[in-house]
Amino acid sequence: MKNPVSFFAKYVVLCGLFFNLTTCIVNAQISSNFDFSLGIDYSAAEQTLDYFDYRIGDADYVAKLRGNQLAAATSVLLARASKSTDDFRDQLIIARNNPGFESDIYGFLPAKRNIPELRKLIDEVKKRRLNRRIVATIASFFPPEAKVSTRFSIYLVIVGNERANAYERHVVWNYDTPTFVEDEEGEPVIVVNLAHLIKKPPNVRAQFIELLNITAHECFHAAFSIMQKNSPEYLKPKNAFEYLLDLVQNEGFAYYINLQTNLAGDTPGRIWFETTSKAVEKLNSVLIEMCSPNISYKRAQKLIMDANLSGSFEGNYGAASGQRMAYEIDMRLGRPALTKTLLKGGKEFVLTYKQACLMSANLPQIDKRILNVIGQHSE
Repeated sequence: MKNPVSFFAKYVVLCGLFFNLTTCIVNAQISSNFDFSLGIDYSAAEQTLDYFDYRIGDADYVAKLRGNQLAAATSVLLARASKSTDDFRDQLIIARNNPGFESDIYGFLPAKRNIPELRKLIDEVKKRRLNRRIVATIASFFPPEAKVSTRFSIYLVIVGNERANAYERHVVWNYDTPTFVEDEEGEPVIVVNLAHLIKKPPNVRAQFIELLNITAHECFHAAFSIMQKNSPEYLKPKNAFEYLLDLVQNEGFAYYINLQTNLAGDTPGRIWFETTSKAVEKLNSVLIEMCSPNISYKRAQKLIMDANLSGSFEGNYGAASGQRMAYEIDMRLGRPALTKTLLKGGKEFVLTYKQACLMSANLPQIDKRILNVIGQHSE
């Protein structure tokens, strides 16, 4: 069978935040090994608003802005469609000239309907500094030994597929044209669709807080990918089974950061526990299927895409199960036990969750067959 890792290493890390997030102050001691800064690019958001507002008329220029190229390419991926190189530009022109037109995959209507609100949000973002709170939030989820030193580029856009509010991708730029590459290559970039933050009635402060949380989620992914570059070769996934475990850990941490911010010290509700328990059950069945020598490349591809790209938190069994595991490890074994798993990958994450399960028989269990396979892979 064709090696699924060759495809999945180019997967998109997405943040579809399905919580109404609230703010909290994070007090964290930041390790001297943890050093990064954020560069924010507003041009795609501002120029696209100007285009829809008839302040500028060059559709080709707007379509080729870095942020819009990232948004267009990712929208095509999420829609699992095939489009021509000029399709985004052509639909952009139609969208401006036809008020009721909506793209099949690019999501123009939320921006067109909320131009004043989006301008206010951009002004609010420019007035505040994202770095300090984001760094304090995600730094507490990395062990002191983890070395992360880089600058992340964040592209704010106002168009994109409805399946994702934000995402992280790895690119190599040829002037202003991106080539998407594997996680170990290129530079990590974060894209946030501001149009998905606009709610009725508009509340700029709430929108800004949600932006902070989304950005922290994606910054974790980007920081984690930098740390993984320095990981020993034997820790890197070599098949679809191991790749899924790494995805569960990566998404589990990022979604747990959101959960912590949302709860501000409270306990999750009953529905969350039920949903994440079902996600662990689903993960068990998928991992067992992954172990079959007869699984096709196409089937493995679909299973991993669905783990985080289903379009809902409930359907994202990989992210939801990983969030539950991170929560239980943190609550029962402590933050150091949780963060230490980042140094050893997804297999260690699952084995550490197994230790948390020993403290309570009521937790959703990992199937013994899966634990046996992990043990064999770890030898």
